[in-house]
Amino acid sequence: MSDFHFLYPWRLLLLIPAIALWWLPSAGRSAWSRIMDKSLANALIVGRQRKLSRALPWLVMLGVIALAGPSWQRQLPAALTPERNVMVILQQDTAMLASDLPPSRHQRMQTKIMSLMERMPGTRFGLVVYNAGAWLTTPLTVDTAFYSLFLHAQTPALLPSGEGSGLQHAVSLAMHNMPAAPRSIILVTDTLSAEDARWLGEQNTPLQIWVPGTAQGGALPEKYAASGTNTRLNVSRFEQMRDDGIPVTLVTTDDEDLPVVQSHIQQSVTAQNNARSDLHWRNDGWMLTIPILALLLIWRRQLFCWVLVAPLLLWQPSGHAAWLDAWISPDVQGQRAFSKGDYARAAQHFNDPLRQGIAWYRAGNYPAATAAFRQAEQTPEALLWTGNSYAQQKQWQQALNSYDRALSLRPDWKLAQGNRAKIAAIIMQLRQKERENKSAQGEEEDYKPDEIKHDLKPHQGAEQKDIQPIAGGNPQVNQWYENLAVSPSGLLESLYRTQPGEDQ
Repeated sequence: MSDFHFLYPWRLLLLIPAIALWWLPSAGRSAWSRIMDKSLANALIVGRQRKLSRALPWLVMLGVIALAGPSWQRQLPAALTPERNVMVILQQDTAMLASDLPPSRHQRMQTKIMSLMERMPGTRFGLVVYNAGAWLTTPLTVDTAFYSLFLHAQTPALLPSGEGSGLQHAVSLAMHNMPAAPRSIILVTDTLSAEDARWLGEQNTPLQIWVPGTAQGGALPEKYAASGTNTRLNVSRFEQMRDDGIPVTLVTTDDEDLPVVQSHIQQSVTAQNNARSDLHWRNDGWMLTIPILALLLIWRRQLFCWVLVAPLLLWQPSGHAAWLDAWISPDVQGQRAFSKGDYARAAQHFNDPLRQGIAWYRAGNYPAATAAFRQAEQTPEALLWTGNSYAQQKQWQQALNSYDRALSLRPDWKLAQGNRAKIAAIIMQLRQKERENKSAQGEEEDYKPDEIKHDLKPHQGAEQKDIQPIAGGNPQVNQWYENLAVSPSGLLESLYRTQPGEDQ
């Protein structure tokens, strides 16, 4: 709630007359109370305190606050709501084999991570492991079965031994393999060096720490019992991390820690969205209608209350003539229409050109969508949608130019890269067909992409479903997916042995 503010703070001046309404009860006192003994008047006069008078100030004040537009978070258009991306960084030191969280810290965290993923459907999860080095084990995915396959294949014994800590490389690797905000990192660690703790405190990273283990520590398997590994948690160090502003959650034997970790993710996503300047603040004044209605239902003279309060609730500056526009903003009306699939009506309501363009795009009016997108702030999202609109109109070169501009602002954006690749492939096909036709006619001419004049057949047009991100990332990672006949553990071990962790 640190972002709480009022969208129309000047309207709070109406609280002054609302406060003055507190003196109405004394003004309406019966004349008998002025000529009778006070105790006798109190005993004989019925209804001396009018419930309506007592309720009216509260009703008016709530109405004024609602009109002022209380807000504490940005409003994401439905078509732009980004996927939540969570990268788990899993420490793989020997202490993770301790049995104080049975059967072991490592196995318990495997179960915990999968439970968290199941609690957050639609959220993309990735996995980075580290000890002395750091490796991307699983790129972002919503496929729980695939994620579980490589998560449960992972063991601390697979990672190469070495000196030092790969935590800093792991954080950099996680950030590099996630798209732009909102994103979140969960660091699962039972050991933090003083250097790593200091480094984490200096970073401006959307990170939380999930700590498996106990202060007493636990026994290690017989194979590692003689290694001299200290399995006791350094509680004071993790407390210091928490005091430095990094959320720290201790793993529990049940699932009580899962909602805490999930709430930290949501808080991080909200904070990142609120930091965006291209999104409007959401007006949550409508929530105050609930206590207003509750107050009206409690007192008897509801009709009279409505007569007194309704003008204040419906009052708006003179520029808004319609009753609906007076109380519900056009963007909110547009969002409701968008959610119902009435995209043309939504576009007519939206004031925000980006939202308006998306609505026109969904309605199939691509020229109107293009015009709206060009009026919006030229963010990567706006440029991507502009490119998609041009593609739907088969204006291939303009589409490429828009994608290139989006990529210049966000170079690692897989979605823009994929869409550009689709359009580039169409252009190359058209060029090849044109050359073949000219060759058959004995004419050879080199056409440039922006000189293409021929359209594709109707069924060959660039549909939105075809404008999708392509598979990206590390070629070795993509190779694993195509070769699942090999055991997941074998694939991971091959990765760790052939690819140095520091070079990710």
